[in-house]
Amino acid sequence: MKDLYTFDATPQDAAKTYNKARTAYKSFFDELRIPYLVVKADSGAIGGDLSHEYHFPTTSGEDTILSCNSCSYAVNEELATKPGSAGMERSTVDLASYKSWFGLSKDRSLLIEAILPQGTASGKVLPPQQEAPELNPYLLKTLYPELDLGIEDPVGTFVGHWTKHQSSSESQATQSPLIPKLSRIYDYRVPQHSINIGSFGGDQNDLAKRVYEIVGNNTTMSELSQDLSRFQPGDKCPDCGNYSIEVQQAIELGHTFYLGDRYSKSMNASFIRPPSQPTGSNAAVSRKQSQSLPAKKDQAYFQMGCHGIGISRMIAAVADSLATKQGLQWPRVMAPFEAAILATEENIGAAQEVWDLLAKPADGWHALDAVLDDRKDKGLGWKLKDADLIGFPIVIVLGSQFSQQGVCEVSIPRLGIRLEKVAIGDLRDFVGANLDQI
Repeated sequence: MKDLYTFDATPQDAAKTYNKARTAYKSFFDELRIPYLVVKADSGAIGGDLSHEYHFPTTSGEDTILSCNSCSYAVNEELATKPGSAGMERSTVDLASYKSWFGLSKDRSLLIEAILPQGTASGKVLPPQQEAPELNPYLLKTLYPELDLGIEDPVGTFVGHWTKHQSSSESQATQSPLIPKLSRIYDYRVPQHSINIGSFGGDQNDLAKRVYEIVGNNTTMSELSQDLSRFQPGDKCPDCGNYSIEVQQAIELGHTFYLGDRYSKSMNASFIRPPSQPTGSNAAVSRKQSQSLPAKKDQAYFQMGCHGIGISRMIAAVADSLATKQGLQWPRVMAPFEAAILATEENIGAAQEVWDLLAKPADGWHALDAVLDDRKDKGLGWKLKDADLIGFPIVIVLGSQFSQQGVCEVSIPRLGIRLEKVAIGDLRDFVGANLDQI
């Protein structure tokens, strides 16, 4: 992890520093020549007033990122709110079925049941192109700040906690100040006449009955009528209003936080701010006053920033996402060498000349970081497979085509160029024209 911590005297200076860090991070990721997203993010446990995440789109990513194809809107799903999702008019269509999602508060006193539609009025399940909506747990977290999203089995945990607690209270004649409660909230697509405060998802199994025994009459129903579902591709953009939302999985590569004085206050990390220096006609008077009056100590807390890039996870993410069946495909700035020069045994001498041509600086030519595979105990086929596995951005082959026609065969896998014939005299121009794209 590459970390950067910043300390400024004022919020204005801290904002400038934060923007400098963001600009530097953008330049860094631009150099990688890989797709990435910069999104507004939740500061989470670290806290602070402002943060941005830098994500690499990949199907194996653990974060869900929303972006708009019509504007610059991009945000982590944790912060996304559907436009007009609150106060929506409740549906009047009868539902064949619905499903429940459960959550539990951190103190284990509140069990939350969120109900969403499962089917249609005719009793048929929703067609594949209209999948049943999936609950947005981050929206529930805003409605119930005490919600603990890390509990895998909220109902079982709730029942187990209060069964044990009630048994302990009976034997020790003690009583907890906490009261077990059940709170229900319904998606706006559940019609009013289908709402049943005692439904428990329509299930009346032993676990449901035990929940009712624990909570007694302490069951409430939220009067909110809103969209509780997660964003789907093609949903309405909160910024521009177009139905062009794209949903992608991504892995976080970097994060920038503006922390303000959250940590400096708790650590008493402060400084004495120098008095402002007057200018103009009042300067002489002020100097006389300063000779007779003690300097006023203006104590202030540092405005902090915290920034980091996950180097090791970035390497793993790029390798995993850009790899093919043949091997790796490193971006130019991450590859062990920018180019590999391979040759049959009879062309090793010519390959050395090609290396000199590319790897040594000349007028109008910046030296290429190239490696010459001059192993004599391996055939060209073996060398080609090794080059594919390692993932060199550019592979230059001096094989049978060079022996017969005097041309090299150049491959640039990330650009789809495979064994293209290039004369040695044109090699610099061809490589140089494609270098900035990889």
